[in-house]
Amino acid sequence: MALLFLVTFAATVRGGTLEEVIAEVEKIAGETGLKTALVGFCLIPLDAEPSAAAGYRMDTGLVPASTMKVIATATANELLGPDYRFVTALQTTGELGEDGTLSGDVVIRGGGDPTLGASSATQPFAAWKAALDKAGVKKVEGSVIGDASIFGTALTPDTWQWNDMGNYYGAGASGLTIYQNLFYGTFRTPSVGARAPLSGTEPKLPGIEFVNEMRVGSAGSGDRGFIYGDPYGKLLYLRGTVPAGSGSFTIKGALPDPAFFCARIFSDYLNKNGIPVAGEPTTDRLLGIAGKEIGARQMVHEQSSDSLASILTKTNHQSDNLRAEAIHRLIGIAAGKKGTTVDASEATYAHWAAKGIDMTGFFMGDGCGLSRSNTVTPRQMTMMLYHASKAEHFDSFYVSLPTAGQSGTLRSIGGGTAAEGRVRAKSGTLDRIRNYSGYVNAKSGKRYAFTLFINNYTGDLGSVKSKIVRVWTKMVAL
Repeated sequence: MALLFLVTFAATVRGGTLEEVIAEVEKIAGETGLKTALVGFCLIPLDAEPSAAAGYRMDTGLVPASTMKVIATATANELLGPDYRFVTALQTTGELGEDGTLSGDVVIRGGGDPTLGASSATQPFAAWKAALDKAGVKKVEGSVIGDASIFGTALTPDTWQWNDMGNYYGAGASGLTIYQNLFYGTFRTPSVGARAPLSGTEPKLPGIEFVNEMRVGSAGSGDRGFIYGDPYGKLLYLRGTVPAGSGSFTIKGALPDPAFFCARIFSDYLNKNGIPVAGEPTTDRLLGIAGKEIGARQMVHEQSSDSLASILTKTNHQSDNLRAEAIHRLIGIAAGKKGTTVDASEATYAHWAAKGIDMTGFFMGDGCGLSRSNTVTPRQMTMMLYHASKAEHFDSFYVSLPTAGQSGTLRSIGGGTAAEGRVRAKSGTLDRIRNYSGYVNAKSGKRYAFTLFINNYTGDLGSVKSKIVRVWTKMVAL
């Protein structure tokens, strides 16, 4: 296989060392497990011009997997700034009588915050109820309405696979998110091969029907259970296996309609805590289907999220799909478009193209990398990292990336090697895909942006990771 790379470094850079890095990439590409894989690599020193890019098959369009989060978070960091905060608003419609009776509705206006009530579905409710108390509301003649319109009605991108959407990692980016848009389903595990009865969900999901085909797998087989369902659907299929030996086992699924769920449980909360609500909970989407609109609103309370910088760190360290999708949707709004996947992707494309990056062949089907329709070249990804390093708020993006052998999704790779503590990057993992994009702090004191994509490998993951660390070690030696 011919060595394909472009080297235009200044003469002061030791070409031999650079050649060793690229030669190592070519070497692993020809080894067992990667012979039929697509391997692409690009490296750019941050103290040089972007034309100094060097690599191996660096203009091949490949599936980035979760390294797509690099693009979404870097773009948002530049367009919105690290101090940006998502805002959720509590509003009312109608008139408030002297006796405290509200003739209209209570509206929860979502601002796209993926962290709202992240640890508890009822965590924000006390503050909301206190705000209604302060406003003098003692009774609601209307309903609690969940307004998720900021992101539109499409919870998931068009390019996501059916087998992902019902699972927790495929939770849709609702304009009104609550409890990370997930639920827990617990199964009893009587004996290997038997049906695993569903003992319940937390929180409870009234109105949702479960078709349980889950079986009990062997002890130690882990979570091989999957949930199949569509956004806004009321029928969920439970398939696969959960391990024997523990008596019970819990898996996570995606809430089919987060905005309605939020409206329902807040309505229940008010009814149980002294503010009776006469009407049934609903959403802006359901009202629209019925040909109705939310009335004129008055602001009662606003709740802000943590800073974007903090959310970026959790997104990239935990490879959190929901946070990444919400951040991505917000990019569209920041660019003066709508909060849809398509608008956000177009705005992202334009942002990086304006910096002089050739975006030919780039396709962004989502913001988190779950879509296998995503296509990025190693050069494009590395160029984005290069330009991100020149931006005003680079530090908040840089610290959001995990460190090899030490933190986040890189904790389990590079530890005890020369790469530990010197590589900060985002991992990207799908079936038979292992990618990394980020920065390397070389022993010479220079910093480089890099991308290493491996698509369609056939070897075991441990072997692939050891090959990746070999390349990192060469980069660290630069």
